[in-house]
Amino acid sequence: MKSFFLIILMLISFSVNADDTIFSNKTLSNFFMNPKEDAPIIYPVELGKKMNLRGSNDLWYNVLDERTGLVGWVLKENYSKEKPQKKSEKQNYKQSFKIFKERVLEMSDSIKEAISIETFTDVKHLGGAAAVVVADDQWFNGRRHSNQAFQVYEIWKGLNQSPSFLSFRNSKDEEQFIVLSGPHRPRYLKSNKK
Repeated sequence: MKSFFLIILMLISFSVNADDTIFSNKTLSNFFMNPKEDAPIIYPVELGKKMNLRGSNDLWYNVLDERTGLVGWVLKENYSKEKPQKKSEKQNYKQSFKIFKERVLEMSDSIKEAISIETFTDVKHLGGAAAVVVADDQWFNGRRHSNQAFQVYEIWKGLNQSPSFLSFRNSKDEEQFIVLSGPHRPRYLKSNKK
């Protein structure tokens, strides 16, 4: 009998249903590190962005962005259970990404030509102000990789004109670190998947 209740409790606690998903209903809102409006912004969120609900308090939802794996806070007033029908036309992240990818791969070619070191091999768009930069495995061992990562981040943030997110991954698509907006300067956070 005890094991029956334990199994039922586990099924209830681990079940994922449609009520756990919410969508941004504003053209542009923010994904915060803490449940305060003056908290650092992780990145902006566009209309229709899907988030997984983890918890809530009076004014805020604690959410998980499945694309980036980041957990943060969003204002309840900016989210609903129904996906909005209209599309956002405010910011063209796809065009920004196209320019960003060109610049990063040109930068990589210039570095390779100048000092014969392979750096960035690919760039992928996660959507909105989030992207992935795939780098050569040896690049992560170099002394200057963090400085180059910040340069790449500044290019991405400049094109978006808003807080942004970059995931740096090796050739096996394993995240090594991320760079995201901080209160005064970008933050470099190492992956805990090692």
